Order: sequence, then structure tokens, then C-alpha cells
Amino acid sequence: MAPSFHISGHRGARGLWPENTLEGFAGAFALGVDSVELDVALTADGIPVVVHDPALNGDIVRGPDGRWLQGHGPLVRDLPRAALHRYDVGRLRPRSAYAVQFATQRPHDGARIPTLADVLALARPTGVVVDIEIKTMP
Repeated sequence: MAPSFHISGHRGARGLWPENTLEGFAGAFALGVDSVELDVALTADGIPVVVHDPALNGDIVRGPDGRWLQGHGPLVRDLPRAALHRYDVGRLRPRSAYAVQFATQRPHDGARIPTLADVLALARPTGVVVDIEIKTMP
């Protein structure tokens, strides 16, 4: 009997699409992954959103003005969902460590940090298992 493999998309499939975005999860589902791993934090108004870092990461986040954040941006927990939704997470900062590590990632300008509900709604019809890590720091 041949060994079986379980294919999981980490943060969607961040090597191919912007991490923790609906576009990234949809791409992973289309590839036929068995599961996806994601992280969840709460916004200031208590909305569970899919994001890895407690603070917005300047290597993957552009502000509402379209400019890259310098260093770490605000904490997710300090922003209401509407304010968080103004940030663009659809491409990597050129020449950053992330951009070097994920050189084949396809940008998707306009991608936003999704709510957990949006990702689960996207996953439900696919039958893909969603592995959720809850971020409680800081």
C-alpha cells in the first residue's frame, strides 16, 4: 500500500498567493488541498479576523494611502474591522525578506484581511478542513 499524503495550505498558500487572504485561500482550495492553516485575532470591535501577526507587518501591508507601512503598524486588536479593512495585503514589499522567500507569490492588489466568517464560508462548500490557531498576544 502506497503511503498517503495530506496536503495543507499554510496561511492559504502563501508561496503562491498573498497569505491569509480570500484570494490565497481560494487558490489553495482550487489546488485541491486537504486542509488550510490559519491564525485568528480579534479586532477592537470583537470581530475574528484571519491574520498571523498581532501588529500589521510592514513587509506585507500597505496603508490606506497605498504606501508600505514602516516596520510594524498598529496592533490588530486596536483597530475596528472597518479601519483594518482599509489596509491592502495583496503583495509583498519589493526586496523584503518575505519577497525573497516567496519570489513566486502572485500579487493581488486590493486584497484585504478577511474575517474568519468569510474564510469559513469560502471553505464550507469545498470540504477542506480549516485548522485554526487562535492568537491571544500581546
